This record gives sequence, structure tokens and C-alpha cells, in this order.
Amino acid sequence: MAFRNFVGVRVARRRGSIIAAVALGLLAFAADYVDGAAGQVLTALTSSGFAWGLAAFLAGRSAVSPKRAAADATALLVVATLLYYLLVLVVSRRWSGGVLEDGTPADLYGLRSVALMTALWLIGSLVAGPVLGLLGHTARAGGPSRAAAAAGVACGLLSGEGWCAVMTTQLWHLLTTPDLQHDAFFVGVAIGNLFKIVLPLAVLAWLATTHRLWRAWPTLLIATAASGTLTALAWYLLNTATNRL
Repeated sequence: MAFRNFVGVRVARRRGSIIAAVALGLLAFAADYVDGAAGQVLTALTSSGFAWGLAAFLAGRSAVSPKRAAADATALLVVATLLYYLLVLVVSRRWSGGVLEDGTPADLYGLRSVALMTALWLIGSLVAGPVLGLLGHTARAGGPSRAAAAAGVACGLLSGEGWCAVMTTQLWHLLTTPDLQHDAFFVGVAIGNLFKIVLPLAVLAWLATTHRLWRAWPTLLIATAASGTLTALAWYLLNTATNRL
């Protein structure tokens, strides 16, 4: 009976991971169809480093072992990535319909772009999945110092994209320029980027409260600051490289 229950729990967890991956891919794809400020906010909540990273972190946090945490988080990101780009390829077909300057179709260039981005994010999933999964498991099952360090590093990883966007888009300029304050797109950009910073901090506060990590606040603070700085730099380099593809 105990063995049967154990198998049942494992099957349920795997089923939950698959459902989460499908939901993640579908929500990210649906956000592409929403315009204006709402579209930018939805993108931040469903199709961003924060959203996908948090899903991987939570998958690792619910796993029964470090090995399972790394595997579940990675599988979730890989499945979600493949589903998202499959939908782009066969449903939205954003890659088709373009025309080059000489009047010839640009479909091959569009397909090349889809293939490159799929490969890029699959590689990212294979790298980030194990890391976030293990951080999630350590934040729940590790000792106080290790759990605090894991929670802080995770917060930095989840908020790094937001910090990068704040610096590169000069968010304060968007918020203080009268003309831009009334532009729905820029309002959405500002709100979305703020969410990418505020929500990871809320996750950190939740973890610290749930697992009683406040006593290790220096570790939380140092790990968050260091991880956030390095992650923001990594996002900047990634965005620069992607724009050159």
C-alpha cells in the first residue's frame, strides 16, 4: 500500500508539472494577442523571465529530492518552450507574410528567426531549469543559512530582467514625461517592469515568512543584491546578442 501511494504521488506530481508547462506556454502565447498597456502587463505576468523562472522555482520547491527538483523544473521549461514556439509556427505564423526590399518573400528569414529563438530558449531552459529547481528545493528543505541564500539568489534571478529593463528603458523617464504618461503602451511597459521587480520581492517575503528566514536577513540581503546585479547584467548581454541575430 505504501509503495502504491508513493507511485501515485509521483504520477500526480508529474501530471501537475505537465499541466503547469502547458498552461505556461498557452498563457505566454495568448499574451501576444493583447495590445496596449494590458498586453505589456500580461507579458510581464505570463511571458517573462520572472513568470517562467517562478514556475521552475515552484516546481523545484515541491519536489521530493534535489535530483527530482532539477529534472521537474527543467522539463517544465522545455515543454513550455516547445509548446509556445510550436504555436507560433503553426497557429499565429508570425514568421510568414513578410517581404524583402526586392519584393521576394521573407518567410525563410522568419523561419530562421523562429528556429534560432527556439534553440536559444531551449538552451536557456536546460541551464536555468536545474538551477531554479535546486534553489526551490533548498529554500524549502535546506538549513536556515542555505535556505536564506537560496531564497535570496532566486529573488535576484527572478527580478534581474526587471532591473535590466528599468535601467535600459529609463523607467523614471517614462513616469515623469507628460506625453508618455498618457501613452497606453508606455504605461504598460512601466507597470510591467515594476511588476518584474515588486513581485519577486513579494515572493522573497513569502519564503522568508513561511520558512522563518528573517533571522538570516544579512544573507537574504546580500544574496538578493549580488544575484540581482549579475542577472541584470546577463539579461543586458542576452538582449544585446539577441538583437544582433
